[in-house]
Amino acid sequence: MSTPDGIHSVRIAYENWFYPERFSELMSLLEKYSGCFRQVALFTSATHAPLTLKETKIRAEIMRERMERLREKGFVAGINILATIGHHEEDLEYSLQEPYTHMTGWDGKVCKGSYCMNDNRFLEEYVRPVYEILAGARPDFIWIDDDVRLGHWPVGNGCFCEKCVQKFNAKNHTFFTRETLTTALNEENVRLRRAWLDHNTESICGLFRIISQTVRKINPDIQLGFMTGERYMEGYAFAQFADALSEHGKYPIMWRPGGGCYTDYIFDEFFYKAETIGRQTAYLPPYVTPIQSEIENFPYQTIKKTPVSTTFEAAWYMTCGCTGAAFNIFPSESGEPIATAEPHLRTIAKTMKFSALLAEKIAGKQPAGICTGWCIHSQLALPAGSFINGDAVIYANFAHELFDFGLPQCYRSENAVVTILTGQDTLAWTEQEILSVLSKGVYADVSALNFLNAHGFGRLTGFAATAPVPTDAREVYTDHPLNRGISGGIRNCRQAFHPGDSFGIISTAPGTIPLSRTEDYHGNVLADCCTGLYENDNGGRVCIGGYYPFSWVSDYPKTTQLKQIMRYLSRDTLPSY
Repeated sequence: MSTPDGIHSVRIAYENWFYPERFSELMSLLEKYSGCFRQVALFTSATHAPLTLKETKIRAEIMRERMERLREKGFVAGINILATIGHHEEDLEYSLQEPYTHMTGWDGKVCKGSYCMNDNRFLEEYVRPVYEILAGARPDFIWIDDDVRLGHWPVGNGCFCEKCVQKFNAKNHTFFTRETLTTALNEENVRLRRAWLDHNTESICGLFRIISQTVRKINPDIQLGFMTGERYMEGYAFAQFADALSEHGKYPIMWRPGGGCYTDYIFDEFFYKAETIGRQTAYLPPYVTPIQSEIENFPYQTIKKTPVSTTFEAAWYMTCGCTGAAFNIFPSESGEPIATAEPHLRTIAKTMKFSALLAEKIAGKQPAGICTGWCIHSQLALPAGSFINGDAVIYANFAHELFDFGLPQCYRSENAVVTILTGQDTLAWTEQEILSVLSKGVYADVSALNFLNAHGFGRLTGFAATAPVPTDAREVYTDHPLNRGISGGIRNCRQAFHPGDSFGIISTAPGTIPLSRTEDYHGNVLADCCTGLYENDNGGRVCIGGYYPFSWVSDYPKTTQLKQIMRYLSRDTLPSY
């Protein structure tokens, strides 16, 4: 079990350690709440483009002294490098301005604040020296920030510079230009798309191998860590990234899953971030620990997130695969008293016993239950024309409301007792994976039904869809045991306000069971079945939802029905609701 002071860490903005008086104030506050954090990370910068080597050396010397003082007080002290390749175009005049290749978009635009990971000059002349400088400052650890990705303003998903296109062509024996490659990727060519994702994965792995070799040549005891987010264009290849950074598990590493949620004004954002963190941690190798969620209210406006919600957020993410949290909650500008963070620290301190209990009981465990149709290669399934600018999270968050009302979500298909499908998300799967899912429990909408039927799996779905049902359709629950207590009840999703997502479904196999139909406001039947069950010859149980299956489902009758449906589909192996 982790000790309470080893569960969470804290990240310190550049302004809070650079100035001596400010750092003394920080030290006093950290000592007062030393039971909350053991690990203290110093940000290299306040701006998001790479620093010059000269400036890095100056700051590294100061950080060396600051880290020694932290260790004297019992802390584990290290560095968070904010910009390895660079995030965005910020403070460019005082940032790195060498003639390296910039991150380049599919349309030829460049991000002047970030650089290409396949530019060997950049890797050898900048990345390697930067990490030599930082490792030479004797940190206990180095966190790599989430600038190591393929999405930088004003550039979109990827690097399509000449070097990247040439490297891709050489590996795959192709002859693309940036323009022809973009066109080809936007077609539904799964094989080509996968090759491009593999190329992007290798770009990051190559960078990590250089970082790992550089740091460990100086001191093999320095622990490396990486911050991630929803990164489909990179192949969601966190396992490969971990292998590259740890040299296949030889060295211990750390992970920090993140994503948005900078205020507590819209509580739903906590749900979304919890889902993204669950997915980020689901496929990490077991040797990756600790896993600390990022907690912050960027750009550090203290009152935008209360002490209670800040602390609660960290505990929530521990139920999704994290072992603790990395708090970035101190004010970052020297004009604001650093003590404004004290109410947050006080609340974190009060809950450390609970955090320790969470770490003891659930750290390292994977949630089980219901999984959406997302997979780490979901980017492959995006419709024609949307691959380059698309976001495969559409295959992950579409059923968000089902989990809001209490169905148990999991993030790894092996742990799923029911899988929920929409659209063409299964385009990213192998035929065997589709057959496996359809041999268990499946809840799908009409778009997924149409896609499966069109690709030869109709014998396992049991239904076909009719044309969309006209405006003013309402769902009426049939007299069936799964509708016990709600039979004859009506659900109205108000198509006049929320057009679409209303279909009838018809049986294509014997043994299908209607659970609901649609009627208009006067009792006229519009479709004899809009929600139906089918048990196929492979032993799979399938439910097709034709009437708003994923939205406006939080009334009592529909939640009651869906809970019973999920129990049925899972053959009573649903772990909870």
